[in-house]
Amino acid sequence: MKTLTIFLLAVLTALPLSLPARTVREFFADEPGQIFAIINRSARLDMCDYFDAGQKVSVENLFGNGTRLDTITDLYMRLHTSETHIVEIRLMPFKSDTIIAVIETALTPAPDSHITFYNRHWYRLREIKPFKAPTINDFFLSSTPKDTRRELIAGLQFPLIEYTFTGPGFATLEARHSLRAFLGKEVFKSYAPYMRPTLTYRIDGAKIKPLKP
Repeated sequence: MKTLTIFLLAVLTALPLSLPARTVREFFADEPGQIFAIINRSARLDMCDYFDAGQKVSVENLFGNGTRLDTITDLYMRLHTSETHIVEIRLMPFKSDTIIAVIETALTPAPDSHITFYNRHWYRLREIKPFKAPTINDFFLSSTPKDTRRELIAGLQFPLIEYTFTGPGFATLEARHSLRAFLGKEVFKSYAPYMRPTLTYRIDGAKIKPLKP
């Protein structure tokens, strides 16, 4: 028994202290169906293989519709799961762990997004908050009179916000309000002088932090 214990300790000591790095396509292939239930593992791998061969093709999903992979790197991917739905995945490696950030965008006439975070085993992070999502109030310029701001916000029933990863290495998150498309050109004229069109954030380890306008 003592010999066996010494042997096991030697094996454990020889193991690497950190987990091997994994690419986004590996996490994509292993996703258990919370996001990609309509795309089986074989179809997911086919899309990656076609992309590597220089082809952006639509792979049939379980609904009979086409799913297209637009972009893939080691840390980021973007795909259209349908004509009205986009999914972006950005890995956030930090220390010896990884957070998986997933943006889902509904391509309605006024696009709307939400972002969800998972650990490396695809368990949703509920207590850890890597990102404080903006509200429509955050888009108003600080110079906006309080009464004007209050009045304009009161007129918004559905303040839609779109997210996307941008920039070198897709390390920047951009939030855009969709008020122009939702309200229409004429109504939005009363909002435009008081609002910035975008808010910008950057990935910093396990956090997504705002950049000053």
